Formats: sequence, C-alpha cells, structure tokens
Amino acid sequence: MPATAFETFAEVQQALQNFVNNNTIPVANAPHENMWERGNTPDEQYNNFVTGQAFLPGSGYPTTGYPILVKGNGQASNIIMALSGKPNFPFGQMPPTPYPSLDQDTIDAISAWIDAGANQ
Repeated sequence: MPATAFETFAEVQQALQNFVNNNTIPVANAPHENMWERGNTPDEQYNNFVTGQAFLPGSGYPTTGYPILVKGNGQASNIIMALSGKPNFPFGQMPPTPYPSLDQDTIDAISAWIDAGANQ
C-alpha cells in the first residue's frame, strides 16, 4: 500500500523538527545543519529545501552533486536515501548512530510528498 504523502512542505518541516527535538539530535552540528529551515521566510525555506544542496560550504563535504531532493522521485532523493540508510548513499544512515532512525511511515510520507511534486 502506498504511503500517504504529506500535503505541504510545512508538514515535512514539522515532522523532521519534531523528530530532531524529541530525540535531542544535535542537528546544528551536522554538515547539513537544519536543512529544512534554511532561509528567513517560509518561501525561502521551501525553495532552499527543494532546490538546494545537502551540504553547506565549509562543512568539509561536497557542496555540489548532492541535491536534497529530486522532485517527482523520492527514491532517488538524497534525503530519502540518507534517512533510509540506502547502501548507495555514500554518507551512511542519517541520523547516525547512536541516534534512532526516523520511522519508516514518516520516511515514506516524505518520499510520497516528493513523488507528488514536493509542493509547497
């Protein structure tokens, strides 16, 4: 059965932020920081998420070649590969050990949102 997609970017943001907060994950120290809140306005945050690169300049990771997502293709999106721990994702499972993984239903809902066009 296909996952129920989130309908808005705000739902994706809330799910990711709740997961980080509930598990006390220090995402501010990660090379991608809080990628779902990059920007000063909701429009900037959405645009940066759907068109931006995963890693920030100065992070020590490549700043090109790793878009956060591919609109219309959740399974090919770096965020889904990272959250799912896909073997073809070169940076491993996110979040890393010792933190818990995001639940599969939420990963599937994010992937379905991406599949549906990652609408704002």
